[in-house]
Amino acid sequence: MDFKETQFAVLAESLPQLVWSSRSDGSVDYVNRRWREFTGLSGEQFLEDGWEVAIHPDDLPQVREHWHRSVSTGQAYEWEYRVRNAAGDYEWFLSRAIPIQDLTGKITRWFGTSTNINAQKTAEEAVRMLESQYRLALEAADLGIWQIDLDKHLITWDEGSCALYHLPHNGLYSLTLEEAWAMIHPDDVDEVKARIAAAAAPGSDGKYDSQYRAILPDGRLRWFRSHGQVLYTNEGGSHRAISLYGVVSDITERHGLEEGQKLLTRELNHRVKNLFAIANGMVSMTARTAKDTKDMANALRGRLSALSRAHELVQPVAAGEMGAGPDVEFARLIEAVLEPYQQSGQNRIAIEGPSVLVGSNTTTSLALVLHELATNAAKYGCLSCAEGELVIRWALQDENVDLLWTESGGPPIESPPTFEGFGTQLSQRSITGQLGGTLEREWRLEGLRVHMILPLNRLSA
Repeated sequence: MDFKETQFAVLAESLPQLVWSSRSDGSVDYVNRRWREFTGLSGEQFLEDGWEVAIHPDDLPQVREHWHRSVSTGQAYEWEYRVRNAAGDYEWFLSRAIPIQDLTGKITRWFGTSTNINAQKTAEEAVRMLESQYRLALEAADLGIWQIDLDKHLITWDEGSCALYHLPHNGLYSLTLEEAWAMIHPDDVDEVKARIAAAAAPGSDGKYDSQYRAILPDGRLRWFRSHGQVLYTNEGGSHRAISLYGVVSDITERHGLEEGQKLLTRELNHRVKNLFAIANGMVSMTARTAKDTKDMANALRGRLSALSRAHELVQPVAAGEMGAGPDVEFARLIEAVLEPYQQSGQNRIAIEGPSVLVGSNTTTSLALVLHELATNAAKYGCLSCAEGELVIRWALQDENVDLLWTESGGPPIESPPTFEGFGTQLSQRSITGQLGGTLEREWRLEGLRVHMILPLNRLSA
């Protein structure tokens, strides 16, 4: 060993890296102590191509290929691969080698080092795993990422954000804030700007949250929610906001459900108030017209039962019933109100007419009117005896429902009643007031006949 080789050996043995050398043909002729200690192999086991036993089988083909290419072309060698340690585990190394040439330019040797990069590789893999998990979480939640450069007035979207806005872009997509404002509904732009300014203002907590409507390229409107955090800088001794970053999600369906829930709550409050108002009026007027407490109790019980039956008609039987809606067939409403007066085996009530839908806002009042007519018929008219008959027929004329309530076979009516009770007052007020129609009574000897005109547009309200 000459002086230069002795110097190289001393240097190689003192370095913390794994050092090696090979002849011009690529066959290894030296490895330092670090190589031997790390792998547990002797120096002789490394010679020629013996070092290959320490390389991970999956990496060995490419290691050979790149090493032979460098040897044949004279280009510097650099490659990453796994090496088995003395305990039998594999760790990542980065190997580099350069050719040594004589005065004629001929390669005489190769000198190389292998640096342990296992910690770096492990960290990179952990980062890749986190990024993959993060991306999966974003995709599962259907979220997009965005960042606003407050100095340059630019916003950058990732693929998820582009997909939510139906923009055909892969990777990151940047646009000016003015271009972004143009994609937001005009009625919502000022609110979004104000919330961004508030988040970036000095002294704020830096949190941003807003809901707005976005205009998609095809003209459709979708509801979005964006929330994020401001990033600050302390350059030059000043603490100021430089960017805002966060996530965006499409909340159109959820927003629709929330609006529907609010509408349902308002509708329920409205109906409950109406029912209490009707019940209160019933109690007051029934008390004034009833002969005694028993008569009052019976009258109230019947009227409240009619209200209950009408209410059931406009509600779905079950929460999951498909196709259930607030409108009720006119014939079904009449049948429900008159059901308590039907007697098994006797066809005393006939109901005939074309299909007409009654809206939920009208059902209660109309049910009470029908109930009052039926109650009077059961007390004094055709439904008070076995021979009585009630015929209810209606037709459609000039956007109106023309209805005839005809009683016959009951006790003869000698003259119209001189006393107008609550039922009569209620019927008149409901038909003429709420429904905008007319109600006329004809007290015939063979029985009462009631003629009602009901506007279709008021019935379906």
